[in-house]
Amino acid sequence: MNRNMFSEFADRLARYGAAGANNPQFLLGKEGKYSLQYVPFEHVNKAAKLVIVGITPGPNQIGEAYDAAQKMINAGKTAEQAQIEVKKLGAFSTETMRPNLVKMLNHFGFDRILGIGDVNSLWRSNAHLLHSTSVVPHAAFYETRAKGKLTIKPFAGDLDEVLACKIFRDCFESCFLPSLTEINPDAMYIGLGKCPEQALEYAVQNGFLRKEQVLGAFSHPSTNGGSSVGYYLREKRLEDMSPKDPVRSRTEWLDAAYAQMSNVTASLRLAT
Repeated sequence: MNRNMFSEFADRLARYGAAGANNPQFLLGKEGKYSLQYVPFEHVNKAAKLVIVGITPGPNQIGEAYDAAQKMINAGKTAEQAQIEVKKLGAFSTETMRPNLVKMLNHFGFDRILGIGDVNSLWRSNAHLLHSTSVVPHAAFYETRAKGKLTIKPFAGDLDEVLACKIFRDCFESCFLPSLTEINPDAMYIGLGKCPEQALEYAVQNGFLRKEQVLGAFSHPSTNGGSSVGYYLREKRLEDMSPKDPVRSRTEWLDAAYAQMSNVTASLRLAT
């Protein structure tokens, strides 16, 4: 899979914008119940000090990225200028995700760790310090059928499932892993959930990153996670959750991830 396909899709992005989010013209491949859709997130911020890794771009991010790309292309921006702006506007910047992400960054003192006044500035004046990416950098989906109804959902599996699917693995190995070697070698990495945590461990084991670069994991910031962020940040107790709350099945992982992040960031704050 090519690392940069922006020029190949530029005409389609300029034509459709956000309306192209579910258009088959942006399909990169299909394998059984899995499918992969192009998203113009190829830009790599090589000078970044903090890298945040998700699983795959979600529907809101796709729409925002397509809309931003259309505006940049129609404004006459170069491919490089357009990609930089699209990445800044679209990556983990939606209203449903950024507040939770900012909340977790604040909780662990990343303003102090990065030497900035406000973590919100990572999406504005200090955007040069942040690189956002995903285990599967293009949009990964899977089909599910219930009561005869077919539904297409964003992929939310683990790394083993990524590696077992040829089109996802190709994207992971061709787009995600090589990009890590281009980024500031002292950059710090955070995974958003279990799959990104596994992917970062894989990157360490295979020589793409050093162990000390990987700080650990946050809860995934999506509001679809229900009480996940609240539990992760110790704001909500297990006994406060509904018996049917799906977060109950993830509390052991969330506890371990929180403990690791607390220890690592405490050391980083002392060093500043």
